[in-house]
Amino acid sequence: MIDNYSELAMPIDLINEHEKNIIGKHEDLSNIDTPKFYVKDKNGMDYVEEGFMRSILNKHYPIWNWEIVKYEILGDKWIVVHGKLTIVDEGVPRYYDAIASHRIQRSKKTGDYVDIGNDMKSANSDAFKVALNRLCNIADDVYRKRVEDITLTETQIKEIENILSNVKDKTIVSKVTAGIGNMSINKNNFDGTIRKLKTLIKE
Repeated sequence: MIDNYSELAMPIDLINEHEKNIIGKHEDLSNIDTPKFYVKDKNGMDYVEEGFMRSILNKHYPIWNWEIVKYEILGDKWIVVHGKLTIVDEGVPRYYDAIASHRIQRSKKTGDYVDIGNDMKSANSDAFKVALNRLCNIADDVYRKRVEDITLTETQIKEIENILSNVKDKTIVSKVTAGIGNMSINKNNFDGTIRKLKTLIKE
Protein backbone atom coordinates (compact mmCIF):
# COMPACT_ATOMS: atom_id res chain seq x y z
CA MET A 1 0.00 0.00 0.00
CA ILE A 2 1.32 3.44 -0.93
CA ASP A 3 1.36 5.83 2.02
CA ASN A 4 0.58 9.51 1.34
CA TYR A 5 1.24 8.97 -2.38
CA SER A 6 -1.25 11.68 -3.30
CA GLU A 7 0.67 14.16 -1.20
CA LEU A 8 3.90 13.72 -3.17
CA ALA A 9 4.56 16.94 -5.08
CA MET A 10 5.50 15.38 -8.42
CA PRO A 11 4.41 16.01 -11.98
CA ILE A 12 2.02 13.42 -13.41
CA ASP A 13 4.62 12.08 -15.88
CA LEU A 14 7.07 11.47 -13.03
CA ILE A 15 4.36 9.73 -11.00
CA ASN A 16 3.59 7.52 -14.00
CA GLU A 17 7.29 6.68 -14.33
CA HIS A 18 7.47 5.75 -10.64
CA GLU A 19 4.40 3.52 -10.96
CA LYS A 20 5.87 1.80 -14.02
CA ASN A 21 9.17 1.20 -12.23
CA ILE A 22 7.44 -0.14 -9.12
CA ILE A 23 5.23 -2.51 -11.12
CA GLY A 24 8.19 -3.77 -13.15
CA LYS A 25 10.34 -4.29 -10.07
CA HIS A 26 7.65 -6.32 -8.31
CA GLU A 27 7.01 -8.44 -11.39
CA ASP A 28 10.73 -9.17 -11.65
CA LEU A 29 10.94 -10.15 -7.97
CA SER A 30 7.85 -12.32 -8.23
CA ASN A 31 9.39 -14.24 -11.13
CA ILE A 32 12.62 -15.04 -9.31
CA ASP A 33 12.80 -18.75 -8.44
CA THR A 34 13.79 -19.30 -4.81
CA PRO A 35 16.93 -21.51 -4.59
CA LYS A 36 15.95 -24.96 -3.33
CA PHE A 37 18.64 -24.74 -0.65
CA TYR A 38 16.59 -22.11 1.19
CA VAL A 39 13.24 -23.90 0.86
CA LYS A 40 12.44 -26.11 3.85
CA ASP A 41 9.61 -28.47 4.71
CA LYS A 42 7.57 -28.39 7.89
CA ASN A 43 4.70 -30.82 8.32
CA GLY A 44 4.34 -31.13 4.55
CA MET A 45 4.32 -27.37 3.95
CA ASP A 46 7.13 -25.51 2.18
CA TYR A 47 8.57 -22.37 3.75
CA VAL A 48 11.56 -20.14 3.13
CA GLU A 49 14.24 -19.31 5.66
CA GLU A 50 13.83 -15.85 7.14
CA GLY A 51 17.51 -15.02 6.68
CA PHE A 52 17.31 -15.55 2.91
CA MET A 53 14.17 -13.42 2.59
CA ARG A 54 15.81 -10.68 4.65
CA SER A 55 18.85 -10.73 2.35
CA ILE A 56 16.60 -10.15 -0.68
CA LEU A 57 14.89 -7.32 1.19
CA ASN A 58 18.23 -5.68 1.95
CA LYS A 59 19.32 -6.00 -1.67
CA HIS A 60 16.21 -4.58 -3.34
CA TYR A 61 14.75 -2.39 -0.57
CA PRO A 62 17.70 -1.28 1.60
CA ILE A 63 15.59 1.35 3.39
CA TRP A 64 13.07 -0.55 5.50
CA ASN A 65 11.67 -0.81 9.01
CA TRP A 66 9.93 -3.61 10.90
CA GLU A 67 7.73 -2.50 13.79
CA ILE A 68 6.04 -4.85 16.23
CA VAL A 69 2.66 -3.23 16.71
CA LYS A 70 1.35 -5.73 19.24
CA TYR A 71 2.14 -9.01 21.00
CA GLU A 72 -0.78 -11.03 22.34
CA ILE A 73 -0.90 -14.32 24.25
CA LEU A 74 -4.10 -16.29 23.72
CA GLY A 75 -4.65 -18.30 26.87
CA ASP A 76 -1.66 -20.57 27.33
CA LYS A 77 -1.71 -21.93 23.76
CA TRP A 78 -0.70 -19.29 21.23
CA ILE A 79 1.38 -16.15 20.81
CA VAL A 80 0.10 -13.72 18.17
CA VAL A 81 2.22 -10.97 16.65
CA HIS A 82 0.97 -8.00 14.68
CA GLY A 83 3.84 -6.35 12.80
CA LYS A 84 4.20 -3.58 10.25
CA LEU A 85 6.80 -3.57 7.48
CA THR A 86 7.63 -0.22 5.87
CA ILE A 87 9.84 0.07 2.81
CA VAL A 88 10.91 2.86 0.46
CA ASP A 89 9.93 1.61 -2.99
CA GLU A 90 11.42 3.68 -5.83
CA GLY A 91 11.31 6.70 -3.52
CA VAL A 92 7.76 5.99 -2.37
CA PRO A 93 7.04 4.87 1.22
CA ARG A 94 4.84 1.76 1.33
CA TYR A 95 3.76 -0.51 4.16
CA TYR A 96 2.01 -3.77 5.00
CA ASP A 97 0.53 -5.02 8.28
CA ALA A 98 0.94 -8.75 8.93
CA ILE A 99 -0.31 -11.05 11.68
CA ALA A 100 1.07 -14.49 12.55
CA SER A 101 0.73 -16.91 15.43
CA HIS A 102 2.94 -19.57 16.99
CA ARG A 103 1.98 -22.36 19.36
CA ILE A 104 3.55 -22.09 22.82
CA GLN A 105 5.80 -25.06 23.48
CA ARG A 106 5.40 -26.90 26.79
CA SER A 107 7.37 -29.70 28.36
CA LYS A 108 5.56 -33.03 28.01
CA LYS A 109 6.87 -34.07 31.44
CA THR A 110 6.29 -30.97 33.57
CA GLY A 111 3.88 -28.88 31.49
CA ASP A 112 6.14 -25.85 31.97
CA TYR A 113 7.01 -23.45 29.19
CA VAL A 114 10.04 -24.64 27.23
CA ASP A 115 11.25 -21.25 25.98
CA ILE A 116 8.62 -18.52 25.71
CA GLY A 117 11.22 -16.18 24.21
CA ASN A 118 11.78 -18.51 21.26
CA ASP A 119 8.04 -18.86 20.78
CA MET A 120 7.71 -15.07 20.57
CA LYS A 121 10.63 -14.83 18.13
CA SER A 122 9.07 -17.51 15.93
CA ALA A 123 5.75 -15.67 15.79
CA ASN A 124 7.59 -12.45 14.98
CA SER A 125 9.62 -14.12 12.20
CA ASP A 126 6.47 -15.64 10.69
CA ALA A 127 4.72 -12.25 10.62
CA PHE A 128 7.82 -10.63 9.14
CA LYS A 129 7.98 -13.23 6.36
CA VAL A 130 4.29 -12.75 5.54
CA ALA A 131 4.91 -9.02 5.13
CA LEU A 132 8.02 -9.64 3.01
CA ASN A 133 6.06 -11.86 0.68
CA ARG A 134 2.91 -9.75 0.41
CA LEU A 135 4.58 -6.34 0.16
CA CYS A 136 7.79 -7.20 -1.72
CA ASN A 137 6.81 -10.34 -3.67
CA ILE A 138 9.77 -12.22 -2.21
CA ALA A 139 9.44 -16.02 -2.62
CA ASP A 140 6.15 -15.77 -4.52
CA ASP A 141 6.91 -19.13 -6.11
CA VAL A 142 7.09 -20.94 -2.76
CA TYR A 143 4.08 -19.21 -1.21
CA ARG A 144 2.05 -19.64 -4.41
CA LYS A 145 1.46 -15.93 -4.95
CA ARG A 146 3.03 -15.75 -8.38
CA VAL A 147 0.56 -14.76 -11.08
CA GLU A 148 1.34 -16.31 -14.45
CA ASP A 149 1.22 -13.89 -17.38
CA ILE A 150 -1.04 -15.63 -19.88
CA THR A 151 -1.55 -12.57 -22.09
CA LEU A 152 -1.17 -13.23 -25.81
CA THR A 153 1.76 -11.51 -27.49
CA GLU A 154 1.17 -9.11 -30.37
CA THR A 155 2.60 -11.74 -32.71
CA GLN A 156 0.15 -14.36 -31.45
CA ILE A 157 -2.80 -11.98 -31.79
CA LYS A 158 -1.81 -11.13 -35.37
CA GLU A 159 -1.53 -14.84 -36.20
CA ILE A 160 -5.06 -15.46 -34.93
CA GLU A 161 -6.39 -12.41 -36.77
CA ASN A 162 -4.78 -13.54 -40.04
CA ILE A 163 -6.49 -16.93 -39.76
CA LEU A 164 -9.79 -15.28 -38.77
CA SER A 165 -9.73 -13.26 -41.98
CA ASN A 166 -10.38 -16.56 -43.79
CA VAL A 167 -13.23 -17.65 -41.51
CA LYS A 168 -16.60 -16.90 -43.07
CA ASP A 169 -18.76 -17.62 -40.02
CA LYS A 170 -19.15 -14.19 -38.34
CA THR A 171 -20.36 -15.80 -35.13
CA ILE A 172 -17.09 -17.67 -34.75
CA VAL A 173 -15.12 -14.52 -35.59
CA SER A 174 -16.98 -12.58 -32.90
CA LYS A 175 -16.53 -15.36 -30.36
CA VAL A 176 -12.78 -15.59 -30.96
CA THR A 177 -12.38 -11.81 -30.89
CA ALA A 178 -14.24 -11.66 -27.59
CA GLY A 179 -12.09 -14.53 -26.27
CA ILE A 180 -8.94 -12.56 -26.98
CA GLY A 181 -10.42 -9.57 -25.18
CA ASN A 182 -11.50 -11.44 -22.02
CA MET A 183 -8.38 -13.70 -22.05
CA SER A 184 -10.34 -16.94 -22.35
CA ILE A 185 -8.03 -17.35 -25.33
CA ASN A 186 -4.51 -17.01 -23.94
CA LYS A 187 -0.98 -18.40 -24.05
CA ASN A 188 -2.09 -21.65 -22.43
CA ASN A 189 -4.59 -22.53 -25.17
CA PHE A 190 -3.12 -20.58 -28.09
CA ASP A 191 -1.88 -23.65 -30.00
CA GLY A 192 -5.22 -25.42 -29.59
CA THR A 193 -7.07 -22.32 -30.82
CA ILE A 194 -4.88 -22.15 -33.92
CA ARG A 195 -5.51 -25.82 -34.68
CA LYS A 196 -9.28 -25.44 -34.33
CA LEU A 197 -9.39 -22.37 -36.59
CA LYS A 198 -7.32 -24.06 -39.26
CA THR A 199 -9.65 -27.08 -39.12
CA LEU A 200 -12.66 -24.79 -39.59
CA ILE A 201 -11.08 -23.24 -42.66
CA LYS A 202 -10.41 -26.65 -44.22
CA GLU A 203 -14.02 -27.68 -43.65
